[in-house]
Amino acid sequence: MAPAPKFSLEEQEKLILFAAVTAIEKSNLLDFSMSSIAKSAGLSMGSVYKFVQCKEDLLIVLATKMYQERYRVVSQVLALPLTTPERIIALSLLDFSKVQMFSFDDQLESIVNTRSIIKRCSQRWLDYMINCSRVCEDSFKVLLQTAVDTNELQSGVNDMEQISIGAWSLNVGYFQTVRLHHNRNSKQDSEAQEGITSLSTDNVHILNLQRFINTFNWRQKVSKDDIEKVALQLTTSELR
Repeated sequence: MAPAPKFSLEEQEKLILFAAVTAIEKSNLLDFSMSSIAKSAGLSMGSVYKFVQCKEDLLIVLATKMYQERYRVVSQVLALPLTTPERIIALSLLDFSKVQMFSFDDQLESIVNTRSIIKRCSQRWLDYMINCSRVCEDSFKVLLQTAVDTNELQSGVNDMEQISIGAWSLNVGYFQTVRLHHNRNSKQDSEAQEGITSLSTDNVHILNLQRFINTFNWRQKVSKDDIEKVALQLTTSELR
């Protein structure tokens, strides 16, 4: 009789991903080998290859975990007792560390969407990542459809698509903006910038988002006071 495995499949997955994250943090997203992951995880190469077939798969799996965490936080924001326009604003006012899975999230998101990584990774892992990403996007579309159905948004399908693409693009830009701002300033003055992981209510990005949202025919447009209320609600909900 073969000996019982030392670790369960779930435990092996955790060991492999922990080893991958540790390797990336010590070097970069591409400078690691499958053998080094197996050694660090304390597993055989066969055990690693049962989970993923290549290093590109590992990156895709990590990105999937990142999207799952993002969906969890976005769901919390979209469930807040706010108007739909305020919820859209809230996505850019929350503390970005609340949706940060890894210290290299932004680089990871960029690299897993490149043609070279997509071409080399396993199809099943790629499908899994894409589905997780779409779940987050679809929740935003449902939010807008509900606004139309309740006449909160007095517009048609075309406006829904514009809001969805425009607001989502601006919120993606938010993550890049606040991370860039935080990383640059913390490099210059780590003590002064410690703990600053969200944008102020009068940040130019927030003002641009407000202007964009208010171009559409909402029952109630977003005012400066509304933005302050959103920030307070996020703080109360421990999301800012």
